[in-house]
Parts: sequence; structure tokens; C-alpha cells
Amino acid sequence: MMGQQTSLESVADTRCASPAGSDPPASDLLGVRVHHVTMEQAVERVRALVASGGAHQVVTVNGAMLVAAWRDAAVREVLSNASLLVPDGVGVLLAARMLGRPPYVRVPGVDLAARLCAAAAEEGWRVFLLGAAPGVAPAAAEALRRRYPGLQVAGVHHGYFSDDAPVIAQIRAARPHLLLVAMGFPRQEMWIARHRAALGVPVSMGVGGTLDVLAGRVRRAPRWVQRAGLEWAYRLAQEPRRRWRTAAALPLVVALAVRERLRQMRGKDRDGQGC
Repeated sequence: MMGQQTSLESVADTRCASPAGSDPPASDLLGVRVHHVTMEQAVERVRALVASGGAHQVVTVNGAMLVAAWRDAAVREVLSNASLLVPDGVGVLLAARMLGRPPYVRVPGVDLAARLCAAAAEEGWRVFLLGAAPGVAPAAAEALRRRYPGLQVAGVHHGYFSDDAPVIAQIRAARPHLLLVAMGFPRQEMWIARHRAALGVPVSMGVGGTLDVLAGRVRRAPRWVQRAGLEWAYRLAQEPRRRWRTAAALPLVVALAVRERLRQMRGKDRDGQGC
């Protein structure tokens, strides 16, 4: 894996570049373009993606994803082809600070998923919940229906399957506007990217452990812990086996960002453009 790492010297700084169309501005973080969006802007962007047609992928980016993309070209390609990458996780905020990028506002994936379900209830979108252990998705669907009256959950399926074809057929038959996939990174992102065209869903988003939270199986961190940027530590204490990779990625994200910033500064000095 390490032999596939990105040569970051060849990656242009796309800080606050605004691609064609109505894409929000984005910055390059260790070879991954992460969009500068608030929660409201992310929801509005998803509304636009649903209305635009096609099949789009939304990724909630954390530090572990940045490290994985730096190491693995396949992960990097999946992230680069996503339509929207939102800053979820303290690792993204730290990397931006170390690299001298404009600051991000954290958009937690679990909150974004809930807000999108609220939008779905307003817009009449159908939602499909895929992933987690058997029984979790139906419980999450029931909780979401109570929370957002009128929400249409078009189907649910657990994440413990080995044959993709029946699951894809079920999703296609349900014709959802929004697909939430809770199979953990990188499986969920790779699965969406691999089957996005066959699924034909306007917006698919990986949501990690969100269905467990929505179903009441896992408790969210207190608000003060979330505001302090320590929700990752709270989740690690609750689920150490599932969350250790995210925690372990933080020091590596910082080290990679510092190294890249020093490399950029040396490059500017060599070109006679130093401050």
C-alpha cells in the first residue's frame, strides 16, 4: 500500500477553486479536494444534485480517508470522482490548518444524514437505508419516520451480504432519490463507486455508523464534546474495535500535512517566491 502513495508535489493547490458549474469551492488536502461547505450549503448542494439527474456520490471526509487516499490510488480515484466531499472530522480541519488552507466548518456525517432525511420528507424523496447489522436499518427507518413525518423510506437492507446483485435489484426496484450506505470506510465508498451507474440513484452517501446512532444503538457524544471537536474520542471509547483506525490516523494526518507544507515552502524558496 505504501508504494502507491501520492506524489504530492505534482498535485496543484486548488484552494478555493470553483470548478465548472455550481460546484462549491474546494481545497486540496493531501491530494483530496474537499469542498468548503457549511451544513446548510451541503444540504442545498444535495438538493441540486437530486434535481440535476444522473447518479452522484457524496463523501463525508475524515482524517482516516485522507491517509487512505494518500496510500492507495484506488481510494484516491473514488474520492476524486465524487460530486461532493464534505469536511467531517477533526483530521480535515487540522490538515487544512497545517497546509495553510482556508478554514473549514465541520459537517458531521450523522447530522448531514439526518438533515437530508428532513429534506427528503419536505421534497417527497424516497430514501433507502443500506448497511449495519441485521435489524438496525429497520429500526433507524422507524425512528426517522417518527422524527420526520411523511418521510418515505422506500426500502432497507442490512450490510451483511456477499452477493451484490439481489441488493442492487432491490434498490433499483425501490427507485430511491437518496441512498444511505452504512458499511464503513472504505467498503461503502468503494461499493457506491463500483455500482453507482447500475443503481441509478440520484445521490448515494456513505454514512458509516450513522444507522446505529439513528436506531438508538449507539449514543451521540454530548454537545460540548462535539463542539470541542472530540466526538471521535467519545466514539472511540464506545467502540474501540471499530474506531481505532480513525484515531490512529490523526497523528499521521498532521505529520503528512506538516511535511507537505515544508515541501511547498522549500519549493517557493527555490523559485525565488518565498515571503
